[in-house]
Amino acid sequence: MESPADISRHGFSVGTSGYHYDDWIGCFNPPRRSVRQLEPLPAEAREDQDRLRFYQKYFSFVEINNTFYRPPMIGNFMDIERRSKESMKYAVKVHRDISHTKTWDVEGGKALMRHHLTAVSPLIETGRFYSFLIQLEDRTMRTQERLDYLLAVASEAVRRRADVHIEFRHNSWHDVYPLQSLKDHGVGICNTEIPSVPHAFPLKAYATTDKGYVRYSGRNVKTWYPEKPTGRRPTAQERLATRNARYDYLYSEEEMRTRVEGQLRLSRKVGAVAVAFNNHYNTQAVQNAIRNIGMLQVKLEGEEPVKARTN
Repeated sequence: MESPADISRHGFSVGTSGYHYDDWIGCFNPPRRSVRQLEPLPAEAREDQDRLRFYQKYFSFVEINNTFYRPPMIGNFMDIERRSKESMKYAVKVHRDISHTKTWDVEGGKALMRHHLTAVSPLIETGRFYSFLIQLEDRTMRTQERLDYLLAVASEAVRRRADVHIEFRHNSWHDVYPLQSLKDHGVGICNTEIPSVPHAFPLKAYATTDKGYVRYSGRNVKTWYPEKPTGRRPTAQERLATRNARYDYLYSEEEMRTRVEGQLRLSRKVGAVAVAFNNHYNTQAVQNAIRNIGMLQVKLEGEEPVKARTN
């Protein structure tokens, strides 16, 4: 797979949501070494076995999304910072206790955000931190209580000069009032694409701060709400299969062109744009992100993409 040119000098950071997927091994990431391969590896081969370092041969942006399931720890981000190239940028998805709360407790949410700030401080200190991402469920409808909670929790980070973007998925949030409220509090909006279920927030090119953000999760309407087995909890294998089916989508050339045009519209409103592909199954996010960079390069530089290297 050919690595794309670096277009970060144009204010664009393009990558994927997550990078540590087992189904990428042998398709994007190098194959695992056999236990019999005991001979020392040369430096470049050792780097390829490090998934984060290998990822950075292709991209200068990634979303850290395991923090949604496990609270972020400063030691992990010290290690990430140590393994990062100079131009690398990171978004960090907040833990589900913030974004998927049932209580909407402001003080509890603010305390959790303070913990996140401490954890990601190694990235903030070096300028590699792009933003926190608060991703709401697509069935989370707008209420004043929820908006007040989100603004209070996000402002805890904004006051410390750490960006926050909120991803609304339900179209009840698609209104001037919540968008203006984000702008007034210095909180960003993450433009998102989910399948066209009736209540989906539409994919737009909105900006409420000087940093733009766009995420693409595919268009699989039929598998977006999976059928659950009756009378029992789904197994880990069933949950993985359900997740993969949900994000098993490859954007076509025409779909990519339309989305790149939207990114360019967004770039005219802000100083930086981050683009993340969440259709991760079977390296489709990687394929679309690389194509996205190539299309942007043509638009930004007026020439055919330069193929930097081949692996």
